[in-house]
Amino acid sequence: MPVILVAALLAVAGITAHTAVGEVSDMIDDRVAAAKAERDAYWRAEVAEANAVLSGAIAELARQAMRADGEIRAAEAAAHDQLKQMEVDNAALPDGDGCGVSARRLQLLPR
Repeated sequence: MPVILVAALLAVAGITAHTAVGEVSDMIDDRVAAAKAERDAYWRAEVAEANAVLSGAIAELARQAMRADGEIRAAEAAAHDQLKQMEVDNAALPDGDGCGVSARRLQLLPR
């Protein structure tokens, strides 16, 4: 009878130990999964922040390019208008058929 009682106690202790090990293993698995989720959330936030900064920089560069393009177009238009005005001024001078450049025509040339 004592052998059966000891065997029964050992069986109960073994089953309890096995259950406890299983629960500890589940707790470890849960903690590992939570740590991975936390790490992934952190890096997703970091990537999102870096993408936002990059998008802002790209937008600023696009605005600067558009401003520069407008300034270039304005300068080209002003140069074209100035050239047209110089042609009009040149045609208005007397002795347009002369073979040399007079002093008045020389004043129209860019310096």
